[in-house]
Amino acid sequence: MIDRAGTLSADEVDALGKLCESDEQLVMPPMSFAAELQGEFDFPVVTNQALLDAWEHALDAAGNAGRVTELDAAMDAGRAATHDVRHLHDSPSSKNGTEQAVRSAVLAVGVRDLISDADYQTLVSPWQQVLGPI
Repeated sequence: MIDRAGTLSADEVDALGKLCESDEQLVMPPMSFAAELQGEFDFPVVTNQALLDAWEHALDAAGNAGRVTELDAAMDAGRAATHDVRHLHDSPSSKNGTEQAVRSAVLAVGVRDLISDADYQTLVSPWQQVLGPI
């Protein structure tokens, strides 16, 4: 999966990033006037509780089971998707969504035996919808 993440096309990055961000149900917090003047930026907040819970369950399961290799693989895949695939027209939000989708899928596959079917499906869904079977 890491190799596949490193070879994503521009269209795949865009589709995966947009799908992941729509699944995250992002909300932009309102900017305060003072913060805006200082050039500060409030990052979008993920409000999809099922997605947050699935990610937390997978991280906890991997950590509690000492599955460092799976955690490292998820991080490597995310880096491969965002560092190896640099298309000038990709938006930063699309790249962020792609990185999250790839990390989620790789971690879910790595700890499949430790998480529920619902959490697994939540984490791999964007990958499967855009890139096909895992």
